Formats: sequence, C-alpha cells, structure tokens
Amino acid sequence: MKTIKRLFVSLTLVVCILGSSFAQINKSDLKILYVGVNPDKEMTEKEKQRVANPERMAALIKTRTSDYEAFLKQYFNSVDVVYSEDYKEGQSANYDVTIIDDYLPSISGGWIEDPETGERTYEMPRYLTEDFNHATLMIGEPSAYIGQGRQLKIDHLCLCLDAHAHGMKLEHPIFHKPYQVSVSYEDIKTPGNYKVRYGGRDLGDTMPMWRIQTEGYEDGKGFPVGLVSTGYGFDNGIDAEQISNGKCAKGVEATAIGRHANFFHWGFAAAPEYMTESAKLTLINSIHYIAQFKGAKQVTKKIKGTNLRLYMREQQWTLSDEGWARWEHYLNKGIPKAKERKKEIQAKKDAGEALDEMEKMILQMPIKKETREWTIRREPEELKKKFGEDWAAYENYYKENMDYFYALEGEWYKSAVDEDAKALGIANSDIKLLETALKMLKDDEQAAIAQGILTRYTTESFETAGEWKKWYKQNRKNLYFSEGDCFKWIVLPKGN
Repeated sequence: MKTIKRLFVSLTLVVCILGSSFAQINKSDLKILYVGVNPDKEMTEKEKQRVANPERMAALIKTRTSDYEAFLKQYFNSVDVVYSEDYKEGQSANYDVTIIDDYLPSISGGWIEDPETGERTYEMPRYLTEDFNHATLMIGEPSAYIGQGRQLKIDHLCLCLDAHAHGMKLEHPIFHKPYQVSVSYEDIKTPGNYKVRYGGRDLGDTMPMWRIQTEGYEDGKGFPVGLVSTGYGFDNGIDAEQISNGKCAKGVEATAIGRHANFFHWGFAAAPEYMTESAKLTLINSIHYIAQFKGAKQVTKKIKGTNLRLYMREQQWTLSDEGWARWEHYLNKGIPKAKERKKEIQAKKDAGEALDEMEKMILQMPIKKETREWTIRREPEELKKKFGEDWAAYENYYKENMDYFYALEGEWYKSAVDEDAKALGIANSDIKLLETALKMLKDDEQAAIAQGILTRYTTESFETAGEWKKWYKQNRKNLYFSEGDCFKWIVLPKGN
C-alpha cells in the first residue's frame, strides 16, 4: 500500500512539473509555414539505396511531419503544413517564417541540352528564385541544395553530422530569447579526423559537446544523417554568421548551425521526438531569430568551386612533415582490420556461403596503403613537375604565396598566384592594393598592370583612370573583400 502511495505521489509530482512547464509557454503570434515530407509518399529505390536501414527510415518518415506539426503548435498560434511537392514559394509571403524540412523540386538548372547541337551542360540546380527573401529555416540536407542554388555559404560540405554540437557561441540570441537555454556538456571522444587537420591540431583526446539528438546515425540503427556546411569563411560580419559546429567527419570548423541573409541552417536531422529538451528550445528560439530577417537582401556569396584561402592554409599543413605524419596514421590505421575482414569474407565465399551486396563490394575493393604522394593528389601537374618529391618545396610554396593566391573564375577549386601583387608586396585582401593600382594608372608603363589588378579584384571593367578614380571615391567606405565572391572587392549596400 505504501508503495502505491509513493508511486501516486511521484506521478502527481511529474504531472505538476510538466503542467507547470507547459504553462510557462507563451504562444507566439508568429505565423509559421512548415514544408514537410508527405507521410504517404513511398520511398524510391534510389532513396532506399542511400540509407543504411530503409525500413527504419520509412517508419520515421511516416511520423515526421505530424511530429513537427504538434511540436510547433505548442509554441505558435498559427502553424500551417504543406508537403514539399505542393509548396510554391509565393506561399511564404503570407507567413513570418517558412520551415523547410524536405527536398524541394528544382525550378531550373541541372543537365541542359542544346536543342541544336545536342551538347549537354550542367548548371547548379535552383530551388528558390533570386527574389525569394522570406525568413526561412532549413533543416538537414535540403538546406544545402537550396543554399548552393542561391550561392549561400550554406553548402553541401558533408552529409555526416551526428548527434552533438560543439563550439557554440553561447552569447547568441538563439540561446536566450524568448527561452533561456541551459546547455549541458558531455565529454566526447575527439573524432580522429579533427586532430589530423590544422584547426584541430591542438585538441585533446576528448571534447566538451552538447547533445542535440537522443540518437545519431553513428549509433548504427538507421537514423537520419545531418549536414554540415563549410566553416571556412562562413562568419563574415556582413550578412553571415556561424553559430555552432557539430560532430562530423569534416573537421572541427564545419558549420552545423548558422545563418546567411534570410536563411537559417539547422543541420541536425532529428525530428522533435528525438531532440533533447535544450535543443528543442534552441530550435524554437532560432525560428524567432530568423523571423527578423524577413526581407533581408543577400550581400555576399559563396560561389561553388571557389578555392578559399583557408583551404590553401589547410593544404599547407597537410604537406608539412607534422601534418603528413598525422594523416598517414589516420588514413592507414584501419588497414590491418580491413585485411582481416576481407579474409573472413573470402573464407565464407570459399565455403560456398552466399555473400550479401556489402560483402561482395568489400571483397572487390582494393586495400591501399597511402603514401606521401597522397598529399599532392590535387596539386597542378606543373607544380608536381617542378617540385617532384621535394615536400618542403610544396609547403614553402604555400607559405610564400598565401597573401597572393586568388581563385580562378569558372575553375573548380583552382587558384593562381598574383605575381603583380607579389611584386608590389601587398596582399590582395589589403585595400592598399587598389589604391596603389590607381596611382599606377598615371604611368604608361604600369597602366596595363594596374588595369589588370583593378579588374581582377572588382566587378568593374572601366577603361579610363578617371572612371576608376570616380568609382573608388564613391565606394571606398563600402568596399569589402569577399573570398566567396571569387576574391572580389564588392560594394556593400549603405548602412552595412
């Protein structure tokens, strides 16, 4: 009898606590449009092949939209739901925030065939028009496709985000308004890929991390995978801000939560059912936060394929003796285990037992020990011919030219050294380079070099010194050097 009474008291206490918690929710009048997955839509064969556990994924899809709808209605008075295949971007004009949680159909781009020649060219698919400026929060991988189509800093670095966040900027409003978030930390083993990179070279064996999801894809039960965007140059102080990193396979700097213009990236893939309470409040706060950016104009870009300077800094580290030593260990440490696994599968096959598709694939895959040549696999052929296996020469090449590299427009992650800027001894990100070039226009012998510098680092193509000087005088206070815009000095709107 006493046990029953104690149980009754405990349950009453829990109900009171929960009731008190929900009573504290002051529903917002923000109008929310949630764009989700149709629970009745069957997974395609291609979609099934992309996931580790199709049956689990199908079950999660069935409940995802209803879970989000119920969750959002706890905090907002007005929540409407539309399935992604029925969504039209004009609908967002009637809402304060649009939440996109499924893949949108493309409106342009992809493979385009010339009707006369039959030649096929590829253009980055677009999912929203350039005029779309409504406050939008994007969840998981769909975020990257939309971002790349709009040349946002939100890109498809890696579909490898697990269940934890780290490196949060806890002073940011999403941790304080309208709900105060209590972030608690767990000591998590530092991912091996972090410690091999330049940014993670000083990390210890464990890192303090904040659990966002109660389950992650690394648990091996077929849970959805989250997405991180490139962390290099994400936070620019103009119209983009990196708010949190996340546990992933692409290094400590990768962006798990961030904003660019009117778009907010929430890279974690869990539905509310699988979120921690602190993560739920942070997501609600994020919806409130992005609402203020309705109508915001995108100022800076990240043109896909632009070789940012920090990429080159990372390559400099990889080429160094210490960098390669770490990469060699990381790349080759799994070889003994891989050989043993292959041996087991071969024995199974020799015994006449049936192999599944994964085992067949493993048996066919060669086991290769990486050598130091791996570090120069993406270096230009002319550099390989020049330096051969002189590893220090490669490293010094990056050290000596770091201030003078610029991205080649239209080239996929390729750069060149600006010999003109190097001869002047002025970094191309220094406004003094433009000022020096303007002065050089007066000298007939230097005018061509000056003209090359000015057109290389701006979006203008004036032909006379007078036009260049007038432009510079009018815009000097609003010039901003943007690597993402292909190493250009862009003119910021007044007020930025």
